[in-house]
Amino acid sequence: MKNKLTVATFVGLILGIALGLWFPQSVDKIDFIGKFYITFLKYMVVPVVFTTIAVSIYESRDFKGSLVSSTVALFIVMFVLTFLLSSILIVLINPGSGFTMELSHWTGHTTQIGIGGVLWNLIPQNLQKFLTGGYLFFVIILAALVGYIFALSNSCSAAMEVIKKIKNFLFKVLEYFMYITPFAVCSLLSNTVAKYGAIYLGLGAKYIATAYICSLVATVVVMILPVLYFAKISFTTFLAKVHKIWIITVSTCSSAATLPYTIKICREEFGIPEKITDVVVPLGCTIHMCGGAVSFSLLGLFCAQIFGVEITFGKYLLMLVSALLINMAAPGIPNGGIVIGATYLEILGVPLDFIGFYSGIYKLLDMVYTTLNVTGDVTANVIIAKQNSGGII
Repeated sequence: MKNKLTVATFVGLILGIALGLWFPQSVDKIDFIGKFYITFLKYMVVPVVFTTIAVSIYESRDFKGSLVSSTVALFIVMFVLTFLLSSILIVLINPGSGFTMELSHWTGHTTQIGIGGVLWNLIPQNLQKFLTGGYLFFVIILAALVGYIFALSNSCSAAMEVIKKIKNFLFKVLEYFMYITPFAVCSLLSNTVAKYGAIYLGLGAKYIATAYICSLVATVVVMILPVLYFAKISFTTFLAKVHKIWIITVSTCSSAATLPYTIKICREEFGIPEKITDVVVPLGCTIHMCGGAVSFSLLGLFCAQIFGVEITFGKYLLMLVSALLINMAAPGIPNGGIVIGATYLEILGVPLDFIGFYSGIYKLLDMVYTTLNVTGDVTANVIIAKQNSGGII
């Protein structure tokens, strides 16, 4: 069914381009589909983010000891390095150059306020704005605190079960809602192409190319070189072992579906003990790291550029921290990256107009992002194993 949705979304992409180019005066008649799609996502963002992060933090209590803390620390370091490296490449490549979209949801003005003002502005003061994701950073922090506090108290298990059921219900709703994606892509893209012309297509191609370049560089710098340095495994040896799971990541676009093969590769090809692999790899599969770093840095900087949103040092730190937290609780639903992508842009105060086109090309992006995530899991497992036992073939 997921493959059928991917094909249908691609058809919607092509149809939307065709309608925008050939019938630019008529596409406004289907504009309501795209508007409904974006509005619905906005209202789903808060409950999905809250329940997902709370449950994710709560369930992390099952992972014990220093092995988990060192693993999470390593994943965070890898994420930050990948995010920073990707940001540099994105600035150099400048994929959004020569193209500016008209702002529809953001005025472009920023305010210089102190730390107290920043903290005060994180607290919800408007119900409608809160429900549509206007205070997402507050929601993320609150969800993390709830998950952590519930994990410390056995008496809260019943309440967490309720949150889990709500989360599962929301994911099921989103899973069915994703079937609207092909129609939404057609609606959103047809109106965008009609408005901006064929140049938008070249912009999408540059976006995809930038994603692949960043992923390739991250693979070498953040994954292969550390393995070479810490575990003394050569470039060719590492690739010869790890490439066997790439065909699965590319075809499934799912870290979870690849998990058994990742564990098998780590145990049999790299000779990593089960007691290490069985903690590091599932943990990595849960919090999805390096692929998300490329995804969020590119989406945030690219959209900021084409909408004329200034990225100050403070906003960039917000990008990094928000990406890290959201990425750890990415929804496990088909095309879930679209939902968290919209969530991310909401946090940054960037219009969601690009999400329509992003939905259409997401499959091509998801293939490389998933591959990067799983490769990062293997890298982390190799390094952690070397530090703990030296048990690497």
